[in-house]
Amino acid sequence: MALNHLKIETSNFICILGVTYLDHAGSALFPESLLKAFTDDLRNNVYGNPHSQNISSKLTYDTIEHVRYRILQHFHTTAEDYTVIFTSGCTAALKLIAESFPWIPEGTRQPSSRFCYLTDSHTSVVGMRGITASMNVLSVPVKPKEILLAKSRLPAEEQNCTTPHLFSYPAQSNFSGTKYPLSWIQDVKSGKLCPIRIPGKWFVLLDAASYVSSSPLDLGVHQADFVPISFYKIFGFPTGLGALLVNNRIAPLLRKTYFGGGTAAAYLAGEDFYFPRKSVAERFEDGTVSFLDIIALKHGFDVLEKLTGGMEKIKQHTFTLAHYTYTVLSNLKYANGAPVVRIYSDTDFSNPDVQGPIINFNVLDENGEVLGFSQVDNMASLHNIHVRTGCFCNTGACQMHLDISNEDIQRNLQAGHVCGDNIDLVDGRPTGSVRISFGYMSTFEDAQNFLNFIIATRLSKLDSEIPFQSVTKLTTESVPDDHLSFNSADELSPILQISDREPQNNPSDTGTTGSWQPPEPEAESIRAAVSETAVPTCRKGGKPITVAKIYLYPIKSCSAFEVTEWPVGNQGLLYDRNWMVANQNGVCLTQKQEPRLCLVNPSIDLKQKIMVIQAEGMDPISVSLEDTTGTEAVICESKVCSHRVKTYDCGERIAGWLSTFLGRPCRLIRQSSDIKNKSHQKNTKGMSSATNISLSLVNEAQYLLINVASILQLKEHISARLKEPLEIEELIRRFRANIVISAPESFEEEEWAEISIGALQFQVVGPCSRCQIICIDQQSGERNNEILQSLSAARGRKTNFGIYLMNQPLRSSFSNILSVGSQVLPMLKENTEIQPPTSSEEKCSG
Repeated sequence: MALNHLKIETSNFICILGVTYLDHAGSALFPESLLKAFTDDLRNNVYGNPHSQNISSKLTYDTIEHVRYRILQHFHTTAEDYTVIFTSGCTAALKLIAESFPWIPEGTRQPSSRFCYLTDSHTSVVGMRGITASMNVLSVPVKPKEILLAKSRLPAEEQNCTTPHLFSYPAQSNFSGTKYPLSWIQDVKSGKLCPIRIPGKWFVLLDAASYVSSSPLDLGVHQADFVPISFYKIFGFPTGLGALLVNNRIAPLLRKTYFGGGTAAAYLAGEDFYFPRKSVAERFEDGTVSFLDIIALKHGFDVLEKLTGGMEKIKQHTFTLAHYTYTVLSNLKYANGAPVVRIYSDTDFSNPDVQGPIINFNVLDENGEVLGFSQVDNMASLHNIHVRTGCFCNTGACQMHLDISNEDIQRNLQAGHVCGDNIDLVDGRPTGSVRISFGYMSTFEDAQNFLNFIIATRLSKLDSEIPFQSVTKLTTESVPDDHLSFNSADELSPILQISDREPQNNPSDTGTTGSWQPPEPEAESIRAAVSETAVPTCRKGGKPITVAKIYLYPIKSCSAFEVTEWPVGNQGLLYDRNWMVANQNGVCLTQKQEPRLCLVNPSIDLKQKIMVIQAEGMDPISVSLEDTTGTEAVICESKVCSHRVKTYDCGERIAGWLSTFLGRPCRLIRQSSDIKNKSHQKNTKGMSSATNISLSLVNEAQYLLINVASILQLKEHISARLKEPLEIEELIRRFRANIVISAPESFEEEEWAEISIGALQFQVVGPCSRCQIICIDQQSGERNNEILQSLSAARGRKTNFGIYLMNQPLRSSFSNILSVGSQVLPMLKENTEIQPPTSSEEKCSG
């Protein structure tokens, strides 16, 4: 019964999105019934501020207290043993512990405290040492192997010391899914297990955020002193709400200096007098709690129980999926016998008590070399598979499993790599990995979609024949029967054989949604350009190089406008990417989210000073080229590739036109000319120090150049993989360049430092790392994943194609016109290898 409901609701939710979601360790997905129950509750009740005394506020207070009891019930404990303190999340709970624990600092008459943590811990745990250091308390990292060896008790004379120490460890590693023994809690508290040999009394912080998303936790048996959690890991909604469960035996010892609204029983504003409330929760919940979100938790528990039958069944269900996927994945081999993946795990996925539903790995090539996690993520996105990549806010586990030394971390930082960016390889070595994780909404179809993706992108037909036969047999035999169902009435789907057919492509209009990342440091942007040490030399001999085609893209991510000659402005080709389409929240739309943008055809009429926009089935519409900044336009701030730009809206008429054609609410916005030079510019190395290079709504640089010879060579690789070869013109349009040149040698453009075209001079600022937009046919909006895969295969696991250019200051009085047929004069770099941009995000030609 429970699983049948789960399968129906989950299936409807996921099919609407067209997504295989495999980041449940990052966040659970919320079911529709949770939102419905919550919104129905809000419609039928009035909830006021719980600090007031009116009827609606009393209802809120009572409901919050009920939710506290429900949380304790979920973890098999009572208010006699634990107190629930609501926080903004697990991280805030950890910070609260660090600030309020009764530390004894160095330099006092008593022995000083220690904060000891497992190296396989989340950043938020390790970050507690910043607070302890400010209190003059030492922090000691301990490796998992060291804990297992620390079995001896302290001498009897040292066991009477009462100095408080705190040991923190995760119930489940968010990196690998390893479940550390819950028996450590009692062993450490009793002195049977000593994290480090020092006199004193140990308290235990159990980081349960990852564990409780898919496993039951019994605090009646495993009585940790502190248990921080985040509720979105369990329910998916609400976000921004967590709790700290505090053992009532330690609660009286906690110290607090700041007091916020609602925490005081009495205080004086004119004198240093403050008396706290009796309730531990009320003392530590500064200000008004997020009461509507807390009320949503009640419905979260109700729906979770109704859909699944409880956490034990979720544990068995998710482990079965992880075990199945691990077994198939670990047995995939290339034709030469080399493994397709390297899995980072401390277990063999045979026991759900020691392994959670997380698989961490890197993909390898036939020679055993690691493919960067960014490339794997890009490929997965083409199949609408959502995974997590990087180090997952757990540097300790990442170092341990990937064999990254402390010196490597520091060298990678100097090379430009920071946590959360897409720099996946430094000197050929991985900086992180790929993680998939299952939740209660996951299905066998999810696992099979992922495995089919790995097989389709890494193995040829011949490679995959043997693994399919042997792995399916192995998997069917190795999964225990009791892991196959929640109960007799709610059987899981039987483990199906993975077919050797190509995975089903999802509709192109369900593309993944991009997320904006924080602005990168100026020194790390590709716009910081080429090293000043590059010494240009002239290209000698050979046939002349000419400009073959010129394209501009007036509206970012829309169709190209081809010209034979065109004026050059301060930001590149005149009117190139001066406009963009934004959603109802003001966020820029690209073909990643809306492939049909390529069917919107803008053209510029310089004489009439209008841009004409056309699309099939729509009447043409025009927009004035005159900049209305400073008149009726309302200036607003938008983001393009993490960079802030000032824009203004182009009005209701064109907004209605675009919304009708695209079938979604959207607006046309234009970059504001009066302040664009301040908001979107870069001082580029190698040019005059006083020269700021101004950018339009491009991602990276003023111009993108590609070579017809390079296109022809790539076309041969793609033709070998496709049933019908692509036309050269179609390939050129997919790469969305401004300047297409005809050069004798393929990829010789990657050896250039500068080029001259007539009176115009350009500096090469780096290669263009391609994304999934090149998979979209610019004439139809249809997606073909083979394009990016073929590019990666042809370029030796890289996806670079084309080079970015910046326009150097003009030193002549000649007309600033770029023309087809003009000769291109390149200057070679002394070091001919162009390094990829040191950047935190995927770059592409929008």
